[in-house]
Amino acid sequence: MFKTLQRKLTFTYSLCFFLTLAVLFIILFFVFKNFIYQSVVWQVDDIAHDQASEYAETQRLEGGVFKHSLQLFAFLSNNGKDVVYRGALPDDLRHNLTDKLRDGQNTGLMNIQLSRHEKPLLIYAMEPVREEGRQIGYIVVAKEVNRTHEQIELWFRTLFALGLGAAGLSIIIAHFLARRAVLPVKRNYERQRAFVADASHEMRTPLSVFSASLEFFEAEEKDRLSESSKETLRDLKDEVSEMNTLIDHLLALARADRDTLASKKSDFPLDQLTQSIIPYYSQKAGGAQKKFSFTLPAKTVFLNANPIEIRQLLTIFLDNALKYTQRHDLIALKIWADEKKQQFCFSVEDSGVGIPEEDQKHIFERFYRVEKGRARQSGGSGLGLSIAHEIIKAYNGRIDLRSVPDKGTTFQVMLPILKTFG
Repeated sequence: MFKTLQRKLTFTYSLCFFLTLAVLFIILFFVFKNFIYQSVVWQVDDIAHDQASEYAETQRLEGGVFKHSLQLFAFLSNNGKDVVYRGALPDDLRHNLTDKLRDGQNTGLMNIQLSRHEKPLLIYAMEPVREEGRQIGYIVVAKEVNRTHEQIELWFRTLFALGLGAAGLSIIIAHFLARRAVLPVKRNYERQRAFVADASHEMRTPLSVFSASLEFFEAEEKDRLSESSKETLRDLKDEVSEMNTLIDHLLALARADRDTLASKKSDFPLDQLTQSIIPYYSQKAGGAQKKFSFTLPAKTVFLNANPIEIRQLLTIFLDNALKYTQRHDLIALKIWADEKKQQFCFSVEDSGVGIPEEDQKHIFERFYRVEKGRARQSGGSGLGLSIAHEIIKAYNGRIDLRSVPDKGTTFQVMLPILKTFG
């Protein structure tokens, strides 16, 4: 249980750390990328502005492609079709500039094809040139930024590597924090579990003494007791029985929490259980004026499990059916073997008050009680079905519930504990 909790906490902490770092690295990458590109754009734009001012004053432009400075200057007419220094401009660049001018994109990025193996990335800027208040064309400045692009890619790879390292570190930190967080919870849980187990064991002795005293008192004073005294005595015996059942349930839950259920298995015949359970519940149902029926396998069935736990499983569902049925209601126990799946199966069906749909998903929780249609006078601690669920889970079994309010309830259990059948 605590390992599962620790794994969930580790995953949650790791995810939080990872998302935080991922967002931080993404922000850093795009801030750095935009800053680098924007710096080059500003530089190229300033050069274009200076060249336009100089041309307006001197009517001269030293243009062309400068391989050493990796900068390009050109002069376009207003329509972008006539280019000064046409011979210095590659056709691909000239067409791109004309398209950008037509689309109104005076600054930006573009690729040009200089040769089969050379396709530089350029940042360009176009600045209008005026003469005597009249626009006569555009100065174009472009700068190759392949090296800048490579630096940005290197920055991305560096951040990615740092991110992977940080993710691994975050998992280690998250695991450490999860262990620290679970430790006090585990310690308190162990104390609580030990207290429940110790208290349950300690209560057994006084309850046994009290029960024996009631039996002795009843045997000695039976003929001299009034009817009201006999009724009180019966109530006391019922309360002692309920307390013993509660202690058994608490001890069973303590074993479930220690993962010791289904740990002591042996081969035994199903008759070992049914020969005592069937007569007991037939008599108990008859005394409460309820109908009890049962269906058993025709062949001999051997199971591989702890017989005490399987008996407890059957009695929990039968007790539950007896508590929540009225006079003349039907309780039906059906037991069968599924040879194909090697499963021992049984169902307990009653025609009692049923379970509301909104409560059905909670009935296996500890101390959960369905208040609608079920009075507390019926007794019970609200632990029986949760114990049954723990036993079924320990044997890797399955339980199905079908219930309709005021019509009845059916519990069906399948356990992979079938040893032999025949």
